[in-house]
Parts: sequence; C-alpha cells; structure tokens
Amino acid sequence: MKQEDAGAPVTAAMLVLAVVVKFFAVWNATAIPAMKEQAEVSHLQEAGSGILRFSSDIESAASTPNSMTLSERIPLGGGDVLFSSTKSGGVLAIHNGSLSMVMDIYNTSGSGDYQKLDNQKFRLANFSYQPSGNFWQDQGYVWSHGYVNVTKGTLATPLEFSTMSAVDYKLTGALFSASSVANASNPAQCTVLVLKGVNIQTAEARGSVSGNGAGTLKLVSTPGTDKFFNVTRVNVTISNSEQLSAFQESMRKSLNSSFNKNVLNSCGNIQYSDTYSTNSTVSLTIASIPNVTVIRQITDISLSAN
Repeated sequence: MKQEDAGAPVTAAMLVLAVVVKFFAVWNATAIPAMKEQAEVSHLQEAGSGILRFSSDIESAASTPNSMTLSERIPLGGGDVLFSSTKSGGVLAIHNGSLSMVMDIYNTSGSGDYQKLDNQKFRLANFSYQPSGNFWQDQGYVWSHGYVNVTKGTLATPLEFSTMSAVDYKLTGALFSASSVANASNPAQCTVLVLKGVNIQTAEARGSVSGNGAGTLKLVSTPGTDKFFNVTRVNVTISNSEQLSAFQESMRKSLNSSFNKNVLNSCGNIQYSDTYSTNSTVSLTIASIPNVTVIRQITDISLSAN
C-alpha cells in the first residue's frame, strides 16, 4: 500500500473531528446561551406571576375579617436546560415598609380638654425578588403600596400598568373602612362607630430567603377587636413619609368615601373635618351625648419569606 493511501483515513478522521469540534464550539457559543436565555425568560415570567398572585392574596386578606393563611411558591433561580444544568439564583425578601396611617382616639376630660385614649399605627410592608447570576437580564420585582414594579438596577416600571399615573392603588379601599350603629331612641344619631384598619408588617420569622431553588411568600392574617367608650374625637392621619402623592390621594378618597357613605349620612351627632391639605388628617368630632362607643377592628397581616 502506498504511504499516501495509508494516511488518507487519518486525514479524513481529523477533518471530521475538526468539524465536530467546531460544531460544538458554535453550539456552546450560540445555541446553549440562547436556550438558557429563553429558559430564564420563562423563569422570570413564572416569578412575576407568583408575585401577582400573592398581591391578590394580600388584597383578599385585607378585605376579609377572618383569619387566614395563604402562600405562594416563587422560583428563585432558572436558566437550566438539558445540556447545561447551571442555574441562576435570587433573593426573596420582606421589607418593613412605612406607615400608611395613624388612628388617634380621644374622649373629653372633666376640664373639657381632649384626652387621648389610644394611638394606633398602621404599617404597610413590601416585598421584593431580585435575581443573581441571571442568564438574561437582571429583572426583579417589587410589591409596594398594592402594586408590582418590574425593576432593573435603579429603574422601575409598573408591571400591570402602562405608566405610574395609571396605577389605581385599589388596595387603599381595603386598608380602612367605617360604619355606624344608630341610636335606638333617635335613629338620626349614632351610638356605635366601627372603624377597621389593616396593618401589614414583617413577620418575626424569616424575612428573606436566597438560593436557586424555590422560596415561599406567606401571609398570616389575624383579626382583633378593641372597644373605647365615651369617645368624643377620632383623628385618622394619612402618612406622607415617602411622598407618594398618588397613594395618599387614593387613601384620602377611600377615607372620605367610607365616612360619607356609612357614617355622616346617618349620624347627626358627628361632625367631619378633612384637613388633608395641611396635615393629612381626617377628623371626627363627636357630641358627648349620646355616648358613643368606638369598636376598632384591626386586621394584622404578617408577611414572611422562607
């Protein structure tokens, strides 16, 4: 056999090997990253859907006067495909948030001055998901004041609304409500006021979880009731610590609507004052006769991530 004939199979094998190596190089450089990006997109969409469901869970708990426990599983990592099982990670965290409103309840002392019976602060916690080692782009989510923002670095935009001005802050309708019970001997006056407030806070348990598996957002809703007798004044102050004017205005409208619809139209012994433009406070001044009892219902909603 000639020497050049003997080397032909070796040359052919080397050419085939070169083609295979080049194919896998191109595969690893283009096809695998594209598949991982697509898998990451699906993962982030799933995470966003879970956060929207949990947002609805919070609204349900705030609107319902019963105890409940609700949870949603959120995938922390993604981007794993058949030929590359490496996954990204993420952090799911609950944050303390800020005050949403303060409720002060007074009666009148013997000297005629108002005496504070109680001061109750209502908080509005928030939560977030932030990716780590993402195979697509660092898209995260933040739930705050009843709506979800999509985040990328320092940028944020509403997930379900075209612009910030379109956000409806519908959660405010569940954060406060008022109703009254008429005086049996004089239906034009009231003897009982029922004021409900919702306090959304971070649970004492774990406030964050990280990794590339799945995390769980959980809420526990616990209603409670307090009674205050011979009440002659109630102040409800809307917090403006974060200067969210749209949220404050929505909260103010909810307070006004609830008082006007369920209290003022039927309670001649209660005067109403809205000083929102100066100190963000809505006040009820109540005549001492007949005696009025305030029943305050607080729904405590604790949020945790684990």
